[in-house]
Amino acid sequence: MKYWLEKIVRYSGLALCLLVWQLQVLAQSDSLIQPFRSKSLIAPAVLIATGMVFINNSTKAEQKEWHQQYLTGFRTHIDDYLQFVPQTVTVGLELSGIKGKNSAADKIGIVTTSTAIMVATVFTLKKLTQVTRPDDSSSDSFPSGHTANAFLGATILAEEYGSQSVWYSVGGYTTATATGTFRMLNNRHWLSDVLVGAGIGILSAKAAYVVYPWLKDRIHPTRKKIQTSFVPWSNGQLYGGSFSIYF
Repeated sequence: MKYWLEKIVRYSGLALCLLVWQLQVLAQSDSLIQPFRSKSLIAPAVLIATGMVFINNSTKAEQKEWHQQYLTGFRTHIDDYLQFVPQTVTVGLELSGIKGKNSAADKIGIVTTSTAIMVATVFTLKKLTQVTRPDDSSSDSFPSGHTANAFLGATILAEEYGSQSVWYSVGGYTTATATGTFRMLNNRHWLSDVLVGAGIGILSAKAAYVVYPWLKDRIHPTRKKIQTSFVPWSNGQLYGGSFSIYF
């Protein structure tokens, strides 16, 4: 357990730098891909770094003691549903005719790509770290998948509709925060699980907005329109024409 956590801390900074570099390369390699801004990594980086700080045993002991003192027997399933609210709102806005930044088909592609990145990251970390949950029910606590999914949806909602109204962003991230909070109140996750899960969710969504257009163009390359023209001519004795193709 300790061995794997030390490896994660040691290489997380390097992995983040490599991810920034790779996304910048992708963004510059094709005009269809939106420009990538490194500052979009600030929020997830801070969340992940803070989560790693609170991964220590003393913080966990304090959380467990507080829960036993004030929330013994507390249980709600609202977090199982809250995690899907941001995605549901995004779909609902599209169905109601309120168009976002991208088409419905591209939204599906972005959600699919970001979810694949998030699930692969979360379940790989769960398998490697084997952190016991606060309620001792299993050893797959780190990081929180519910929280990652909620923040992924909130980030997509903000990207698609945040420019139309700031309340879409506020509502999405408030719901995502509530999801993470209830995961702790339900004694299912440590604070570190939730913080890192939130960072992974945001990072997965941000990455998808670069990776998906790149994948889309490789699967269905954008074809340039071909234009043709024919201009007849005559000098009174000869007749002909000029045929041109423009790419």
